[in-house]
Amino acid sequence: MTRSSRGGRSSPAQQVIDHLRAADRFPPGDPRREAAQRRAARTVASAPEALAHPALAGMATQLAQWARFAPHLLSDAEEVALAARSRSVVAEQLQVLRALEESPDTRLDVADAALRDLDADDPQQRREADIAAHRATDRRAPVTAAVLGALAACHLADDAQRGIADWRTRFAIVQGTSAPTLALVRDAVRAAQPSARRWWAVRSALVGGRYHDRRVGLAAPPASLTEHAAAAANGIASAAPPLAGAARAAAARIVPGADNQVVIEADGRISATVAHRPTPRGGLMVAHETGHAMHALEARSAEPPGALVGETVACWSSLVTGGRVDGDAALALALGDTLVEELFVSAAVSGFEDRVYSLVAAHGSVSVDSLNDAWLTSHRELWGEAVVPDHIASGWARLPALATDPGHACSYVWATLLALAMQARHGADGERRIAAAVAAGGIGADEFTRVLGFDGDAWIGEGVAQLDLELERLAQRIGSGAPA
Repeated sequence: MTRSSRGGRSSPAQQVIDHLRAADRFPPGDPRREAAQRRAARTVASAPEALAHPALAGMATQLAQWARFAPHLLSDAEEVALAARSRSVVAEQLQVLRALEESPDTRLDVADAALRDLDADDPQQRREADIAAHRATDRRAPVTAAVLGALAACHLADDAQRGIADWRTRFAIVQGTSAPTLALVRDAVRAAQPSARRWWAVRSALVGGRYHDRRVGLAAPPASLTEHAAAAANGIASAAPPLAGAARAAAARIVPGADNQVVIEADGRISATVAHRPTPRGGLMVAHETGHAMHALEARSAEPPGALVGETVACWSSLVTGGRVDGDAALALALGDTLVEELFVSAAVSGFEDRVYSLVAAHGSVSVDSLNDAWLTSHRELWGEAVVPDHIASGWARLPALATDPGHACSYVWATLLALAMQARHGADGERRIAAAVAAGGIGADEFTRVLGFDGDAWIGEGVAQLDLELERLAQRIGSGAPA
């Protein structure tokens, strides 16, 4: 046992160890467990050197996260009362949201099934699919609006009691960054919106410029899931040779499924499923999930990566896979669309979230009309008034993650921008920076950028600059490879 030299008093590291042992005596959710964890958080916040103790290595990232939140912690009595109130509201509202899946009129898969026809060859079929999908979201909207309003009000009340001014602060702390850094990313992407409109003009000349044309691609021979997984493994191996073995192993684990997800089973096995479509865009989704699986296989940390780090590896995998075939115009269009959607459309959704919290802060609640207006505003700021039709106003009602994972939309914004910066800075990863970052696993987002060799927030500007180069390169590819 490590002791300080002052009267046998425990060192900060030993105090943290003792607090964690005390916490482990109680089950998750027990107030005594949480009180002991808060004591550990406060100790680490006052003595961060405690994290260097070998016995804490497996929880270092988690403890650092707790320490960042320590300034916002309340007394134990206040924390117990606040937790009980918040958990009650969240549980009740999420149950209301789940109940929508019990009716064929409001089930989410009705809208999702309609949207699958957005890649149909016939423009009229695409338009009808878009309208049908948003009729479904119109029916979900009244209940979903009430849920989002109640959850945002609960979140803001909790923040107010803790002295938190920016609603994204908790998400930032959990992810290992700060709300100001998230704001820098948001502002950089907003300033880069002309790039999205230029891309829209390029793709519109080939596949149509109506909003319902937003996902349609160029004709391409269908590919199997196995072929797409092999292409992903090859793309990752070319971009970062040290990851070749893990990429091949990850690709071998991809199987068809109802959802796109990677799961670490209770026994440590990793399984990956993809709702596969035999299109170039479907191939990039396979590459995305292959990246997640590779990350899980390669990571040496005891803790899983957060959303910002995990999505960065997955978006980088998709980027390097789509960038390999120079003469494939269909793949070039799919990659450009994927980049723009993950970066700019996710930023529009993230901006919508900010409007939800602003509305609740100002009025205490939100209405369907106010959310519809906010959704249209976010998308028209991106694409322009003439592109975005009124009928898509309730699109927000098909995104349950707005309720279950507030703030998550900005993960794809961060991830896409950082993936572009990684490609610009490291190319074939001669310095093994990418391999080292992937192997680090569950580290914080800012630490991840440091492992990659970026100084502070410099990666944001590098990512924006690379975006312009990448979209220009892709535009040239589809211009030279598309049929006249």
